[in-house]
Amino acid sequence: MANQGDALRHWVRAKADAATREVLHQRLAGTRVMAVTSGKGGVGKSSLVLNLALALAERRQRVVILDADLGLANINIMLGYEPVYTLWDVVERRISLKEIVEEGPHGIHIIPGGSGITELARLDAVEIHHIIDAFQELEGDYDWLLIDTGAGIADSVLAFVLAADEALVVTNPEPTALADAYGLIKAVWEQDGKVALKLVVNRAATRDQGTRLGTRLADLAQKALGQPVEFLGQVTEDLVVARAVIKQEPFLTAYPHSDAAYDVKSLADRLLDRVPPPRRGGWGAFIRRLVEKWPRDVSPDPL
Repeated sequence: MANQGDALRHWVRAKADAATREVLHQRLAGTRVMAVTSGKGGVGKSSLVLNLALALAERRQRVVILDADLGLANINIMLGYEPVYTLWDVVERRISLKEIVEEGPHGIHIIPGGSGITELARLDAVEIHHIIDAFQELEGDYDWLLIDTGAGIADSVLAFVLAADEALVVTNPEPTALADAYGLIKAVWEQDGKVALKLVVNRAATRDQGTRLGTRLADLAQKALGQPVEFLGQVTEDLVVARAVIKQEPFLTAYPHSDAAYDVKSLADRLLDRVPPPRRGGWGAFIRRLVEKWPRDVSPDPL
């Protein structure tokens, strides 16, 4: 019995050591940068970003959200607070990047973007270097950077998508939403984007419907464009989502046993189970690519 007990302890210790090594390897490889985007507005993208971040945090992932929806930044609204500082203050060197990071529920963090993002087009070489250095200060602090982009195929949206390691395209069963999601995928293909694309069908009437539509759209992109798109899964229509928005609380915490919460947790599990795409240099490289791809004619929207 003693020998069996020693063998079991050695086996458990070996498994724990292997898991620790894997976590350290992933963290040394840099933060996993994922843009969450959509072909049209109103598909529930921002809600999915927030709740997916929480689901990843439940799985011991360190997550930060960059609220980069320039026209309708609303992560803070869904959480019921007004940010004290935004990225604009970092651009103006009033405050450090770490000081603008807001603490969200259950250990997630939020970087309020604001008009500081639009100012990327106006920075000179010294200022760009300053912003890159500021973001590199966060390297090692997080496993995931989730970017809540704007909707559509504007150059500013595509800049975030093309600068990320991977992009999650969110759509719903409406024909216009599916068509616009395809248009977004095509726009990435036309720019020869190196980003790995994944697809989620939100507000599906049933899981079967979501799977059918998502698989069909992914197959179409592959056949017509040669653009590989992985169908990650679906989130079923659930009345608790609207209730949570009114309460200004994520549905994952307000209604943890709901169908929508189950589906988002399943998405998080699939993201963690998949072999991630190669990191492309972490925070600093992401900002450098973003600046390179940022449209020169985007006017700032001052606070």
